[in-house]
Amino acid sequence: MSMPPRHQESRVLEAAAPGFEGTRGDGEAHAESTSAVVIGTGLSGLAVAAELSRSGVRAVTVDGLESSSPSTATSALRVADLSSAESAEYLDVLRHLRKYAVSHGLDVRHHTVARHLALTEGPHGDAAARWGVRTDTGLLLADAVVLTRCAHNQLRRFLGELGYSLGDHLLEGLGEIGLYLVGVTGLAAPSTREVLRQAKHVGADVAARVGAGLQPA
Repeated sequence: MSMPPRHQESRVLEAAAPGFEGTRGDGEAHAESTSAVVIGTGLSGLAVAAELSRSGVRAVTVDGLESSSPSTATSALRVADLSSAESAEYLDVLRHLRKYAVSHGLDVRHHTVARHLALTEGPHGDAAARWGVRTDTGLLLADAVVLTRCAHNQLRRFLGELGYSLGDHLLEGLGEIGLYLVGVTGLAAPSTREVLRQAKHVGADVAARVGAGLQPA
């Protein structure tokens, strides 16, 4: 597996958003720093956000890369693919996660859309590489990014530009650079329980990466 060049910002993924600038009037993006950014505000994203909250990880959750208003659209498409029993479980878990997000004050920005994702480093190359997530309002800088919403063709192109391809050791390799995937690696949508399993695993991995201490849920 090859790594992206580290002597400059490496542009690795851009959503279909022609003309996007994401900067202030002075030409510089408004930057906000956090430990993790979760991309996707559907069930997968909220499940990851909840796990990160339980582990004491500061996180910002924003909408996914392939549409401007994903939350309701994602739910409708996801439920259409499920059996009646699975649909009921999916909607029940989604309602629970939404309530958890509100009651625990999670930073979920349903109307902020991720437009561009890049692996960056400090200006002098002496700082650890971080992820930059551009949105309509600025730039989120994070030690880890969890991608839960991305069209499959975008994901393949994205991984190719990073030097990766879908395969047995994909998740381990991406984890080394602070990028995690939940519910987006297969063509078929995973079950609700599988999404929750992946979210729990990734939440623990991100907490270990950023050195977060456990706190009560």
